[in-house]
Order: sequence, then structure tokens, then C-alpha cells
Amino acid sequence: MASFSYKGLKRDGAPVEGRISAADDAEAISQLRTQGILAYEVRSADGEGQRFDRRRARPKDRHRFIRQLATLLKAGSPLLAAFDSLLEEEPCRELSEQMRLIRSDLRGGGRLSGALSRHMPVLPDYAPRLVELGEATGSLDVRLNEVASQMERDLASVEEVRNALAYPAFLAVAGVGAVIFIFMFVVPRFSALLDNAQADIPAISRIVLGIGQFFNANAPLVIGGAVLLVVLLVQAWRAPATRRALTALAFRMPVLGRFLESSDTARWARVTGTALSAGAGLIDALALAERGVLSPRRREGLEQVRRAVRSGEALETALRAHTTTDAMTLNLVRTGRLSGALDEMLIFVAEAGEQEARNLAKRLTSLAEPLAIAFIASIIGLIVISLVLAMSSLYSFQIN
Repeated sequence: MASFSYKGLKRDGAPVEGRISAADDAEAISQLRTQGILAYEVRSADGEGQRFDRRRARPKDRHRFIRQLATLLKAGSPLLAAFDSLLEEEPCRELSEQMRLIRSDLRGGGRLSGALSRHMPVLPDYAPRLVELGEATGSLDVRLNEVASQMERDLASVEEVRNALAYPAFLAVAGVGAVIFIFMFVVPRFSALLDNAQADIPAISRIVLGIGQFFNANAPLVIGGAVLLVVLLVQAWRAPATRRALTALAFRMPVLGRFLESSDTARWARVTGTALSAGAGLIDALALAERGVLSPRRREGLEQVRRAVRSGEALETALRAHTTTDAMTLNLVRTGRLSGALDEMLIFVAEAGEQEARNLAKRLTSLAEPLAIAFIASIIGLIVISLVLAMSSLYSFQIN
């Protein structure tokens, strides 16, 4: 039962307001009518007065919700009762609102898979489909656990990259700040000393001194331009087209590309294996797994794989023809297909890919830090060398 607040009029025209418990707003209005109250405003009172720790939902909040829901269902709780229980202490406002909308759909006879698609569109594409398989096979708690586990692995993969690049990014930002400071406050001092001799100094020194003079004379413009650039970069990152382009570029980079490729392969293999173990057909499992692949190029190849399998081609043969899948994975897929244990072999492939991704993340960390230091050091070194050359050009040395 849900709680509703109402405002209305009694039979004698006196205004009245209060709360009432009902399954939905229609039932609440019906109950009020039997009490002689003509309601002109009825709204849900669930969550009124509830305090939230944060407004926006984080990825970890969503997989926590899925995990909690799976745990309650496994313990024998009815689906609506599980939502009621989760809503009582939900610390995130956005997630609480989405859960209420899902619960409303369920009370109206809707299915959980459809409600998740409508009201939690940020969930991975495979989540509603696995939930739908769970509804069809009576294993909803198991499928929800699998969704939560895959979401946790996806989040861990993102966190590994983020952690690997956090310190190098800090070094880069600090280095750019140091370079701007040098150009604005240090280089102009040398420029004042060398004003009468700039015609005799090297070209690189003249360029550095000119940049320093410009930064010093236009400090507000430089700072405003830097802030504007950051804002534009943030807005560009939020644009789907930009993110797709940057993702495609990341897949072509040496170490980062291999890491993303391994993570993509592991995600595809795990979702396909999980769907097969849940009772889905191979074509449906392949279609489901495609949605979780980040690489546009690989997604196109997997679509061709699915078409080839539908036309009767063996899975490993289609993978060899349309993707860059390694020989070990192809051999494992073939073994699983011939033995009737394709789902188990794909899970094994996923575990191997996840381990390789973790190893590559460590390598990425070990490479990114010295590269960031070398990049900033080279810029600062170039500035220092240009200033030294400018100073030394003021003197001439005669060697006998």
C-alpha cells in the first residue's frame, strides 16, 4: 500500500486535507468518495520528509540497487514488497524517484524489464534483457545478481583506467599551471632585460619572450580563455558524437587500446555466456552482448558475426572472419560449441580477458606517469634553454 496526501471538500462544502493509504491514486479517490469527500488534489506522499544524502545517482548506486533487489527476491520477498523495503532508506533522491516510477508500473501490471527500460535508461543495454530472461524462466533473482555482477565489473574496469590516469592527469594540470606562471611572471622579467638586444638573440628565444610578453599584457584574456577552453571541453565530452570519436581514438592507442580491447572482449564473452546459461538462444545472446561493446568497429564486426551464425556458420568461423579475435579465444569457443558447454567456455574467456585487462591497467599506470613528467619537463626545459641562449647571446667569447 502507498500513502497519498489529499485536499478536498466535504458534503457541506468545508475544506479538508489529510493522508490516506491505497494501492494507487484511483483507489485513494474512490475511498475518499465513500467517506463523503470530493478530492480535487491527490498525490503520492511516499518519501515526504525523507532526507537524502545526495541528489544524483552514481553508477555504484544503481548496481547496489540491483544487488539489493536480487537479495530480497532470493530471500522470498514479493517484488512490490521488495521495492517498498528498498524505498524506506534509499539515500539517493534520483534513484528513489526512479524506483517509485518502476513500482507504479509494477502495480499497474507492468513487467520489471520494461519498467527498468523506461525509468532507468542509463542502465546498460544488457540489463533489461537479462531481467526479461529471468522473468521468462522464473529465475529473476539469479539474473538480477548477474546484472549486478556485470555492472560491478564494468565499473571496476572504468575505475582502473581512471586510477591509472588520475596521477598523470594531475601532473599534466600542475605542469600546465607552472608553464602559464612562468610565461606570465618569469619570462617577462628576462624580456625587460633583453629589450635592446632582441635582434641578436636566437629565434626560439624571441618566440618564448614574445609569448611571455603576450601572457603578461593580456593576463585576464589568457585566464578567461583557459576557463572557456575547460568549459568547452567538458561540454564536448558530454556530447555523444564527441564521446564516440574519443572512444574510437582510445581503441587505436597502443597500451590503452589493448586494455579497452581486452575489457570489451571480456564483457562480450561474459554477457553472451550468461545469456546462454539463462536459457537464451545463441542469436539472442549475441544480439544482447553486442549492446555492451564499446568499440564501434568491433560492434559492427559482431553484428556481421550474428548474421553469419544465423545463416548457419559456426561461431568461431564467423569470429575469425569478421573480428580480430585471438586464436586462444577461437579455440575455446570451438571447444565449447563442440562439447555443448559454450556458456562455460565463454565465461572462462571472460575471466581470462578481465585478468589481462587488470595486467594492462598496471602497465598503463607505469607508463603514463613518466610520460606525463617527461612531457611537462620538456616544455619547461625548452623555456629554460631559450632563456639561457638569450642571455648568452649578450656576450661574445673569444677563444685563442
